[in-house]
Amino acid sequence: MRPEAGHEIQEIRCFIAVPLDARARAAARQATRELRAAPHGERVRWVREETLHVTLRFLGNLAPSRIPELVRRVRQETRALAPFSLRPGRVLPFPDARRPRVVALELEPEAPLALLAAAVERGVVAAGFPAESRRFRAHCTLGRVEPRGRYPAVTVPVTAQGFTLRVSEAVLFRSDLERAGARHTPLERLALSAAGANDHPHQHESSTGDEDT
Repeated sequence: MRPEAGHEIQEIRCFIAVPLDARARAAARQATRELRAAPHGERVRWVREETLHVTLRFLGNLAPSRIPELVRRVRQETRALAPFSLRPGRVLPFPDARRPRVVALELEPEAPLALLAAAVERGVVAAGFPAESRRFRAHCTLGRVEPRGRYPAVTVPVTAQGFTLRVSEAVLFRSDLERAGARHTPLERLALSAAGANDHPHQHESSTGDEDT
């Protein structure tokens, strides 16, 4: 059914991610506090603590009518995986120190997150979205580097405090870009409900990537 004249469908910006819990956010907050005071820290737009997450799949703008099928297809894949735990890795410029776009916190081990990202990707493609060609890298964006010149825009002399992040679901978020920064609203929660399905790190290969959100 086509919308009536004057009633255009409003697309929404969406992504699928693993949100950080309170302990992980606290560790990220401490690392960010040190980074702000580091050389060139003023050349980074730091992410608000409440929106910190690990992107599994950026979807871009889509019609709300596509969400039910998207959720159904992705849920079919993610429910076959088991919950797992992550710990903090390095804090580093991403994708590299010469031309950084973001300052990121890596999460370890990457294998179960890559399995989850691959499952999400299969569901997304099955729902009719184009495949993502970039390789998945397990990281949480702490800040976005201002594009000024050819030289490194930030140094990263800190590490994150230890924490354990238990991952039992992926979340479909709506992202609204506002003057104060992005506001993320959870739309659907996609539980990982299998027992032991993530015990085999080579069960699936991942070719999915991520996008700043």
